[in-house]
Amino acid sequence: MSPMQVHTFAPGEALAPFVRAFQVLEADAETLRMLPPEPGLVLGFRYAGASRLVEGAARIAVPDHVVTGLRATARHMLTDRGSGLVVARFRAGGAGAFLELPLHRLFGATVALEDLLDPGEVAAAAARIRAAANPRARVEALEAFLCQRLARRDWRGDALVGAALRALRADPGGTRVGPLARGLGVSVDGLEKRFRRSVGASPKQLAAILRLRGVLRAHGPGASLTRLALDAGYYDQAQFTRAFTAAVGAPPRAFLQGSEFCL
Repeated sequence: MSPMQVHTFAPGEALAPFVRAFQVLEADAETLRMLPPEPGLVLGFRYAGASRLVEGAARIAVPDHVVTGLRATARHMLTDRGSGLVVARFRAGGAGAFLELPLHRLFGATVALEDLLDPGEVAAAAARIRAAANPRARVEALEAFLCQRLARRDWRGDALVGAALRALRADPGGTRVGPLARGLGVSVDGLEKRFRRSVGASPKQLAAILRLRGVLRAHGPGASLTRLALDAGYYDQAQFTRAFTAAVGAPPRAFLQGSEFCL
């Protein structure tokens, strides 16, 4: 049995365009997990215990109420026994409907939610989440918090960025930024600036994240690394191995055979 129980819930209709999944994570033992790069920001409320980011010999405390930006590489999280966390995993660009700052300012960052939103509002949501009786109720409390923020903001997404996102999701390995920008009628620089502001990373960075996650989803016992590489749009296995190792800190065969990770 895994030392980490993960309860996954689909968002309701109002939040489905912005949130790909809600999860409640409960640690039955001290747990070290690898967190692959995400295509969207992650917002979390811890209602019990503590977690630390592991960076070499350093252990960096994670705020109880937190937002993490996009990043090009994986992180390792050490979670205490008895800890509980409810998270919203945003779709690419989805967090912009709830946060007022340009999302690229959070690239690679782990930020206390109180530094971005009204601390009283955060504290009230945290209290409701702590008081909830079960994982479903905790998710409902987080959904209510996000729905309240959505209702107060007059947010309109960038249609051009939306079109670029659809192209990248459809073919993250084959989409090139130059032709994509020309097809959308803008310069490469113009596309990248608008994309970074709305999504939190450049089109190239997001494509790399989507390719990596595609490999992690597709791998299985006896899977051919060459086939995984080609299906993900890498030129060959050598290019795949370099990119994979740079992102997760280990070559693909060793990592896929022995690591626990959460998508």
